[in-house]
Amino acid sequence: MSTSPTIAITNSNGSPGITITLESTGIFLGILVSASVLAGVCFKVVSSISRISSSIAQIEKDLKEHADNGKRIDQLDRKLDLHLQEYINRKDVVQMLFGQLNEKVDHKFKKVLFYTRDIQSFLQRDSDFKIREYYEHTNEE
Repeated sequence: MSTSPTIAITNSNGSPGITITLESTGIFLGILVSASVLAGVCFKVVSSISRISSSIAQIEKDLKEHADNGKRIDQLDRKLDLHLQEYINRKDVVQMLFGQLNEKVDHKFKKVLFYTRDIQSFLQRDSDFKIREYYEHTNEE
């Protein structure tokens, strides 16, 4: 026959009481430690899931911001293309106007040249007019 050590003494008035043994105390303490370890593990898992969830939310926010930036870049690219085309068109118009002005100046210069040659030939024919070459002299001081 084996005897087990008891911690509590039974009630003497005959009502049933709780008998706590070292074995039941060990089991109870083991259950408490296991429950606290399990609670700690659950807390770590929940906190990890929370961190992952907040990280995913931040990544979604960053992706939306990058998508918005991509749309803005596309809009700016289109605006730049329009401004470049407008610049090219203006440049072509200015070059065309300069070309027309150059043609007008050349035409007027040729017209004046022909008039002066006509006047020279008239003066040489009817008088003793001598044509001198024009030399530009610079006065150096």
